[in-house]
Formats: sequence, C-alpha cells, structure tokens
Amino acid sequence: MSVKKVKVGFFSLTCCEGCEFAVFDLEEKLLKAFDYLEIVESRVLMEKIKPEAVRLDISFVEGSVISKHDLDKLHYIRKKTDFLVALGACAAIAGINGIRNALPEGVQERMKQKAIIPVKEKAFSLSAFVKVDYILNGCSVNELEFLDFLNRVLHGVIPRLEEVPVCFECKLNGNACLLLKGIPCLGPVTYAGCDALCPGQNAQCIGCRGFTKDANFKSLDNLLKEMGIGKKERFNLFTYFNPLPKELRDLRGGSE
Repeated sequence: MSVKKVKVGFFSLTCCEGCEFAVFDLEEKLLKAFDYLEIVESRVLMEKIKPEAVRLDISFVEGSVISKHDLDKLHYIRKKTDFLVALGACAAIAGINGIRNALPEGVQERMKQKAIIPVKEKAFSLSAFVKVDYILNGCSVNELEFLDFLNRVLHGVIPRLEEVPVCFECKLNGNACLLLKGIPCLGPVTYAGCDALCPGQNAQCIGCRGFTKDANFKSLDNLLKEMGIGKKERFNLFTYFNPLPKELRDLRGGSE
C-alpha cells in the first residue's frame, strides 16, 4: 500500500539562503524522510519553479520582507500552504536584515529615497504580514531541531516552541556563566534550542533565536551597565538580531 506523501516547499525571500543550505546539508539524514515527503518547490534543488504548482502541506520560508516582491511572494505562499514555517532568524524576527531598523533616523530618512514601496526602508518578519504556524529559530537554523520538527510532523504531532532561555541549556551542559566572567551575553532573554552553542564555545549569545516572551530586559541591561558596558555597545547587542525592546528605548541615541 502506497503512502500519501506530505508535499513540502522551500522558499527564500531576502536572505543569504543559509538556512535552506543548512537543511539540505543533512544529506542522508534528510533522504530517509523522502519515503514520507515530496519536495515540490525549491529554488536551490530545482532549475525552474512552476507558478501553478500544487497546494502544499508545509512551506518553509526563509528570509525577511523588505520589498514589494517579497511581500507578494509571501502572500502567494500563504494562500497555497496549509502549514507555514518561518525558517531561521530572518523569517522569525527579521534577523540580520533587521539591523537596518536600528539605524540612526538620519540614515533611515536617506534610505527612504531608494526604498521599494509599500514596504519602505524597514525589514520585517513573516508574521508582520501573514499567519505563521511555527517558528524554527536560529542563524542558521539548527539542523537537528529541523529534523526533530519534521519527525514530529510526519508522525502527526504539532511541536510547540519551548519557552525557556539559553541559560537553561547552559546549566544542562555545565557551562560557566559568561556574565559572571564579565562577558556581555543575551542568554537570559533568548530562546533556547541551540544547545547553548555560542556560550559553550565561550562566545556571547547575541539573540539569534529571538527574545523570550517573559524576558526581563531592564534587569539584564542594568547588569550590563554595572559591568561597564557602554550604552552604544548595549544598544548594538540588543538590536543585532532583534528590534529594540520598548523597555530599553532610552538606549537609542545619546550617551550615559
């Protein structure tokens, strides 16, 4: 008896396509799933994408929305898809593209002259315009997390985003706290799921998996200030991947 395969599409908006390459770099591990799924659309795997392609069960969309072309493409994908997944930081939180959102107002005004209407000079996550059914965070996306998501979905289970910070995984792995070493780190306010990859290598967490819903930004910012971290450096750290939290709007511009 033949198994009805899950029809899947991979799409890229404005991005480096690193998340899609990370997924396909799984090679044999991903091939095992091909008995249960069919990749219908993928610019990376296919020479030509058919606009009239069949309806999709799952669409993985990477990249953020910064142009009308991105926006039109996103609406097209949403209409033909039952379950839409934001793949990676750019799709989930605007990611690296979102750095432009934190530029000084003077620079943003000059960018408006060359902006593509109606999206203008900003970079947006997918959820700013359409319903997103699930988020796979990270820059690039965590390959094992992707496989776990795929395995759950193919077995009829809709996974849930774990509401815990990177600090949780640091404790599980026995990592020494970088903040106690005097190294600025966003682990306390950033979603886990990366196995604390950066802190495990003695490198600061810069929030590529997005901020947790219950994050205490003010407390962390006060701690960074006590550590001697200047306002500009704190602003840059909090806005590397994410919009500046409203609790920290006083970090924008000026000096201590």
